[in-house]
Amino acid sequence: MENKRIWSKMGLWLAAALMALSLAACGSNGDKAGSSPSASQESSPSASAPQESSPSASAPSSEEAAAPSETVYPLALKDSTGTDVVFEQAPERVVTIAPSETEVMFAIGAGAKVVAVDNYSDYPEEAQALEKVGDMNTNLEALLAAKPDVVLAHSGMQANVIEELRKLDVKVFASDPKTLQQVMEKIGTVGQIMNAQEGAAQVVATMNDELKRVTDALQGVAAKKVYMEFSPGWTVGSGEYMDEVLTLAGGDNVSKANSGWFEVDPEAVIQANPEVILYAVNPNFDLGIPQAIKERPGFDAIDAVKNDRMFAVDDNSISRVGPRLTKVLYDMAKAIHPEQVK
Repeated sequence: MENKRIWSKMGLWLAAALMALSLAACGSNGDKAGSSPSASQESSPSASAPQESSPSASAPSSEEAAAPSETVYPLALKDSTGTDVVFEQAPERVVTIAPSETEVMFAIGAGAKVVAVDNYSDYPEEAQALEKVGDMNTNLEALLAAKPDVVLAHSGMQANVIEELRKLDVKVFASDPKTLQQVMEKIGTVGQIMNAQEGAAQVVATMNDELKRVTDALQGVAAKKVYMEFSPGWTVGSGEYMDEVLTLAGGDNVSKANSGWFEVDPEAVIQANPEVILYAVNPNFDLGIPQAIKERPGFDAIDAVKNDRMFAVDDNSISRVGPRLTKVLYDMAKAIHPEQVK
């Protein structure tokens, strides 16, 4: 995997960090493999002190989504690095250095406040025209020139750049969700920061509706053995959001005995004999995953290959912990259980 291919593919740069560790070819950010986002949520405001947020609170319920409250400032939040971040008012200038954070800002209706993004923020289309501040090796000079009130980052993949920005007195709010629930909590938190709680609540309500559509359709349905290759030669085990999404889609992840993100063990996959194979596909370049799967010795004996039960999933949607995650969940469920999910 080339570095740029992984960065473009992995909106949250999970695979890029893995390759940095295994190939030492992805730069020197000191990012750690096996990480993904978590964020704080709301609590009651105080007239005399910053409003505080608990990291364990839930995403807004349907009733809360119908009647969101205005954010009370000053607002104090603890981000996924354990850092207390205080917002005296809603940020007017935001830099996002992870594609998932860019998607969240636009989805909640706060895209007009984004002044710069990372090189791989390509969705929605409006983000492509914004100033770019680098990829995994963030261009600090360009970022500082954007004069952000806050930088939204992914702590699992960008620990070093977050540290450098904080040394320069730049306000950073980082997230690292590992579950779908935490993704929705993060969206609610960004809405709270931006005083865009109504937009955030609508996004979360839509995601919950999409999730319910899948879980209702799969009620009582036996899981099928599934192998997933999200990047050439790489798969996911337990403890990560991608494994949870696969499970919610009615799959039994054949790689779940291991945790985190790791290189494929062909013999283990052959022995597991998955009924379905899911693989990532990117519209901008050919990842070559289905060809690689079919060419691996012994893979022609796997049921999914023999029965032509191999299905593509959108690369960016499954790789970014953002608002499109429940849409790709539906696509995965439909591929695994076409009889139940229409």
